[in-house]
Amino acid sequence: MGKETTLEITGELYKRVERLAAWRDQSIMDALQEMLTLAENRIALLDDEAQMDFEEAAYEIQHKELFEHFAGQYVAIHKGKLVDHDTDEMPLYRRINSRYPHDVVLLKRVQELPEPDLYYRSPRFFREE
Repeated sequence: MGKETTLEITGELYKRVERLAAWRDQSIMDALQEMLTLAENRIALLDDEAQMDFEEAAYEIQHKELFEHFAGQYVAIHKGKLVDHDTDEMPLYRRINSRYPHDVVLLKRVQELPEPDLYYRSPRFFREE
């Protein structure tokens, strides 16, 4: 068992945790641990999203050079740098997954435009009278 510590919290916060624990049929300690785990997982998810945004921005900055050397190929961007490339996506994916199993890595096919434009037709509905 870990180190025991006394934590002073407001009565309202304690009542909220107590209600949650009762609703989930858990001890207060188990409810607190579960809430902390959920919060930590959410933070990790947000960190992954921010990292992917960074990798996307790095790809866009390097796009011209990447297109000159790797047009039509798949590239892997990690920490803002090109770490691998291949004409086939799956072998590249397997190599990247073995080298960076827990890291965010952008895998993307190098096309002429960094991000192709997408066009959607808007449906229109008419009422027959």
